[in-house]
Amino acid sequence: MSFVNKTLNNIRTNLITQGDPFSCDGKDVIICITGNPGFIEFYTEFSEELHRSTDLPVCIIGHAGHELLPEEQSELKGREDIFNLNGQLKHKLDLIENHIDKNSRLHFIGHSIGSWFLIELLDNNDDLYKRTASVNLLFPTIQKMSQSEKGKFLNGFVRRIHSFLFMFSFLLYLPQIFLSFLVYIYLKINGLSPINKNRILNILNPKILEKVLFLAYDEMDTVTELNKKGLEKIKHLTNIIYTKSDGWAPYEYMKDLMVYQPDLQMKEVNADHSFVLKSSESIASLAADFIKTKVCNN
Repeated sequence: MSFVNKTLNNIRTNLITQGDPFSCDGKDVIICITGNPGFIEFYTEFSEELHRSTDLPVCIIGHAGHELLPEEQSELKGREDIFNLNGQLKHKLDLIENHIDKNSRLHFIGHSIGSWFLIELLDNNDDLYKRTASVNLLFPTIQKMSQSEKGKFLNGFVRRIHSFLFMFSFLLYLPQIFLSFLVYIYLKINGLSPINKNRILNILNPKILEKVLFLAYDEMDTVTELNKKGLEKIKHLTNIIYTKSDGWAPYEYMKDLMVYQPDLQMKEVNADHSFVLKSSESIASLAADFIKTKVCNN
């Protein structure tokens, strides 16, 4: 596994790679777009299992501005067009078009809002679609986000007190040992691995949280109607992994997708929407199983 730094849509960006997705002699490549927050280290174990199960190069991309990188000028004010949904689409497209091996067929994975990005990218870029071998949508947030249980809380409560919340952002500058203890308690209460402690601490930075919430609010305003044309286009390439108890992508939304079966494949699992905290290996294994049915053996 490697952490690779690229400048994508004018923003320096860390990527997780397994193998070499940038120069692999045309071997199939797996590209995963994360959910929001787009902090890639949460997807470390997921990427390792994908690579182990498929023996394909893997590239994990998060979202512009969701990591603090040395000397990176990633202020939100005045650069909103880089950090909103449209800017993030350009960010992903830059990676795929200008850095991934141009002779490779592509196996896409989108988690949560990453699924929306993929549908939009493939709907609007025919050259990209022609290179696509498979699409895995994991717990996809692709319609009516503001009407979901979690969306109602974010849009109806957090968004209304946004300015008030950031008045208390100084709390995030408390001594590291204090924040570490709070995160440790959170992990303990929720039965999560301590490996997540530093990952959570890394996103508890006001400059990152500002962009995480900015993107989330844009999701609430933009991700409304299901892109039926986009889904119709990729249904024969697509596998959806979902759970019935998802506060972001409720089961009634999944029923809307069942009309695309049997061309579209769907798999119900017992896992949380934020599967990378507890179920990385099992979800990666399911995604890999689908990829292996579509892989090109070069």
